[in-house]
Amino acid sequence: MRLKTIAVSLALLCTSAVHAQPPATPAAPPSPAARPGSAPADAATTFVVKFKVKAGKEADFEHAFQEMSQGVREHEPGNIYYELYHTADDPQAYVVVERYKDAAAIAAHGRSPHGQKLFGALRDLTDGPPQVQRLIFVLSK
Repeated sequence: MRLKTIAVSLALLCTSAVHAQPPATPAAPPSPAARPGSAPADAATTFVVKFKVKAGKEADFEHAFQEMSQGVREHEPGNIYYELYHTADDPQAYVVVERYKDAAAIAAHGRSPHGQKLFGALRDLTDGPPQVQRLIFVLSK
């Protein structure tokens, strides 16, 4: 059941992101005037996904994400970055930060064989579904 919840959550995330944003890579930050209430057409898409890992499963979780990261690196040219973090204050809390150049890249990520393999592994490794947050690019140095 948990796998189904995770898969549905991530599928909904990918689907909503695909339909909510046309493909684009920002050449310059969008102006604040372009953002009232919705994402600008040229906004970059970044996701922050938080996981709570079952006690004693941290090494297995990290291994599953090593395989996922390799798949993203080798087969997803539309992914700009895909990073796994461990929180400093909770040994069972992890965060993935991932950025995609366009909606097609997000959709490809959700359909990938390495993604499907990870979704299967998460059932036994995580304590509940992930928390997913979509970020809209505003400004960079």
